[in-house]
Amino acid sequence: MSDRRGPEDAWSEFVLAVFDVNGLINEAGERISRPLGQSAARWHVLGRAFQPQTVAQMAAEMGHARQSVQRVTDVLEREGLIAYRPLPTDRRTKLVELTPRGQEVLGEIYQRQVAWFAEIASRLNEATLRELTTSLNEVSQTLASSMSNEEQAS
Repeated sequence: MSDRRGPEDAWSEFVLAVFDVNGLINEAGERISRPLGQSAARWHVLGRAFQPQTVAQMAAEMGHARQSVQRVTDVLEREGLIAYRPLPTDRRTKLVELTPRGQEVLGEIYQRQVAWFAEIASRLNEATLRELTTSLNEVSQTLASSMSNEEQAS
C-alpha cells in the first residue's frame, strides 16, 4: 500500500501541508486552553473580541458560519467573558467585546501560548518562520483576490 495521500502536484501538496499544520495548531490550541476551562473555538472568539466587532464580522474573518460563532459568543456571554453592546450606527446589531474577566482569561491563555511557542521556537529558525509567514500571506491575498474576481463575474 502506498503512503501517497493524493495528487502530487505542488498545489495539492501545499494544501495538504497547510491542513496538517492547521490540525496540529488546533490541537495545540485545545491543549493550551483546556486547563482554563476553554476550547480552541472559544479562544478564537475571545481573541477576536479583543477589538469589539459584530458576530458577522468575526465569522467572516474566521471563515465560519455566523450561527456557529453566535453559539460560542452566547456561551461566553453567559459565563461573563464577553458582553454585547449596541452598534452605534445600528442599534439592532450588537458588538461583542471582552469583559474584564474575559480579558483576564484571554491573557492567561496568551501566557500559556507564549510558553508553548517558546519551546517550539527553539526548534525553528525565526528567519524561516518569517519567510513562511510572508509566503502564506501572499497565498492568502492571491486566493482572496481570485475569489473576489469569481464573485464579481457571477
